[in-house]
Amino acid sequence: MEDEWTVNANNALSLSLVRPTATAIDKVASFHPEFTYAVFGQDESIFGYKGLRIELQYDARDLRPNLSVSSARKFTAVGDVEAVDIRETLREFLPGVAFQSKQDFQLAIKNIPDNWTPPGSLLKTYEKNGETYEIWHGKLSDPAILQLVKRIQFVVLLFIEGGSYIGVDAEGKDEPAYSLSRWSIFFVYKKEADPAAAGKHQYTFQGYSTVYNFWMYQTPAPRKIPNNESWELPTGDFPLEYLPHRVRISQFVILPPFQGKGIGAFLYNTIFELAINNSAVKEVTVEDPNDDFDLLRDLCDMKYLRKNAPEFSGLRLNTEIAIPEKGATLHHSTQVSASEDASASGDPIVDIARLESLRVKSKIAPRQFSRLVEMHLMSTLPDSVRPQAERDSGKQAAPEADKHAYALWRLLLKQRLYRRNMSVLGEFEITERIIKLNETVGNVEWEYARILDRLESATTASDGKRKLDVADAGENPVSKKARVGDAS
Repeated sequence: MEDEWTVNANNALSLSLVRPTATAIDKVASFHPEFTYAVFGQDESIFGYKGLRIELQYDARDLRPNLSVSSARKFTAVGDVEAVDIRETLREFLPGVAFQSKQDFQLAIKNIPDNWTPPGSLLKTYEKNGETYEIWHGKLSDPAILQLVKRIQFVVLLFIEGGSYIGVDAEGKDEPAYSLSRWSIFFVYKKEADPAAAGKHQYTFQGYSTVYNFWMYQTPAPRKIPNNESWELPTGDFPLEYLPHRVRISQFVILPPFQGKGIGAFLYNTIFELAINNSAVKEVTVEDPNDDFDLLRDLCDMKYLRKNAPEFSGLRLNTEIAIPEKGATLHHSTQVSASEDASASGDPIVDIARLESLRVKSKIAPRQFSRLVEMHLMSTLPDSVRPQAERDSGKQAAPEADKHAYALWRLLLKQRLYRRNMSVLGEFEITERIIKLNETVGNVEWEYARILDRLESATTASDGKRKLDVADAGENPVSKKARVGDAS
């Protein structure tokens, strides 16, 4: 009986963007969630219905939501066994306006003025294939920004694994304004001519990202905060954004119908570009990225470094370094010595101090920057030894000089992977430890090869700015997922 009255929540729930016309409400796009365990439990199932349809409509502009629930049959309660109360379940996750009648919803969205624009300030415009996209930016402390986030953040639970709402405390109440102001929100809208109003435009929501500021204990630039000649916090009112801080991309969502158009890359690059141009921002980080977001990030960051940092694009391995026949120690300076020799001398494989200076300048987090360096150096390896995405392609016989370059590159990669996973690897015996490390190296080689294949097949930009038209970057709409190890 239970199976007969149980439906899959992912299939039952449908989300859509709608827009009013003179005679009807047109559907712009519709899609199903990727998962619903945060709402309906780990089984992602709903008991008590046949032919269940849960429709959540959003106005394509101001994201006013409206919920409707219908079914062919509903289970008649037997004792304590009864159908799930879907509306009550969703009240915990949706704003109160979502439960208005369909008539009130339609009236409200028809009354939105035809000169409506997204809240905040216009930050960037992107044009591709005759389509125009805009990014609007503001603080969560702005009531209009906060309203939009509260309306749309339900999709975070449906597309970001482990996602949660922002701007609320443990009791679900709004955080104070000073805390909300640490959140920056970036909305992406498609802008197109309004066919019903000459000379006017209409907007369609595409996705959004939330970014949080972490303050750093560094002396603020004196020119930014007057009379700050010693390391003391200034008194009185002053803009907090002038204090040194890291920015963390927390949530990143591009709705499924709009993926594959370069919108994700446009959004990511705009956020990064804003950070690069702000002297108070010292580093850009990402909260628990998953593999899809890492791919997008890798492609964008690599393109940026190769076009804007000649010292990065010209980076090569120092193949003059000798590797001892019976074991070698790679020091933090990337100098190589015999295992029994504790000292390091001679030139390094790569100049770590120079790379760290570049990393600080480019504001890329340490682990991400190390991956980019390893990826770029792998791309410079001779074809005879360069790892390929096709795992069964194998390597042809290679000259000794090529094998030596590959061995040096693997030493660099192994060093970072071992340090990152030292506590885990330390639980294994030495032989198994070596096997596990080599397996991880092989996985990372394949990942890098896959990314480089995408990078080398993508259209390259012609100017020296951080380009916003990397249209073929992968961009599934999730950026928050627990990661294990470094091989993923």
